[in-house]
Amino acid sequence: MAKDPSDSQAVSYLAEHGPSPREELPVQHLTTNVRTLVGTLNISGGPGGGGSTAGVAGGLTGIAYLREEHDLSTVVEAWLAVNEEQIEQLPADSIRRRLRASVSHDQRDVVSDVLSEAGYEVDYADRGGRQTDPFECSLCGSSVPDIAAHLQNCPER
Repeated sequence: MAKDPSDSQAVSYLAEHGPSPREELPVQHLTTNVRTLVGTLNISGGPGGGGSTAGVAGGLTGIAYLREEHDLSTVVEAWLAVNEEQIEQLPADSIRRRLRASVSHDQRDVVSDVLSEAGYEVDYADRGGRQTDPFECSLCGSSVPDIAAHLQNCPER
């Protein structure tokens, strides 16, 4: 009879210690049934990843967590704390994009919120993103947030 995955040393360790560096688990090779309970948060290179992280001060440390017990925001905070020195070498937009890509689509806002609270903000204004300063209409002189929408109804047009 197969062993209950919740009896695993790794599961017990994470239940006691919370989200932890993957290398601290008492068992490094998790069985398939234990992997259904234990997730690992980390960023990687490759397609959409923006390149390898192996050259970033020896690589980044993944955080192991219990999928059904640990809140993702706590897991992301633990990942930031463990990798603080290494991620200083990466641009904030790379961290945000790659960490968001490492979680399911419905959890990406959680990652963004934690990164914003931790100061990993990205300014898209000079990279084709939305401009946050108002535009001045050259026809009527009005200050408007969306010049394209304004021009359709500009009184001086």
